[in-house]
Amino acid sequence: MNALMKKEDPMSAEDRLASLESDVKYLRSDMTDVKQRIQSLDNNLHSFKTEVAKEFGAARTEAACLRADMNEKFGAVRVSIESLKISIEKSKLWMLLTGVGVIMSMVATLAHALKLF
Repeated sequence: MNALMKKEDPMSAEDRLASLESDVKYLRSDMTDVKQRIQSLDNNLHSFKTEVAKEFGAARTEAACLRADMNEKFGAVRVSIESLKISIEKSKLWMLLTGVGVIMSMVATLAHALKLF
């Protein structure tokens, strides 16, 4: 039976151990490379997150400025509309008084022409 084992196993234990040690060295170098790549990806992700946070902060600031500017402009429009309403009300009153005055003047002229008084 030992003869069969020796035929099936052409490598000696020392050769297999040397082969395993060599494979472990390759695995260690590959793991070191993987660790370096992961660290590089981590650094890239961190810088990307920082840039995104800056951009969102800038966008928020710009939106706040736009909102304040819009509120200011809408406030000016509201004041202008109120001023226009007051002007229209004054014009209505002026037109009403002018119309009443014209009608009274016409009635007085007509009564004088008809010699009612």
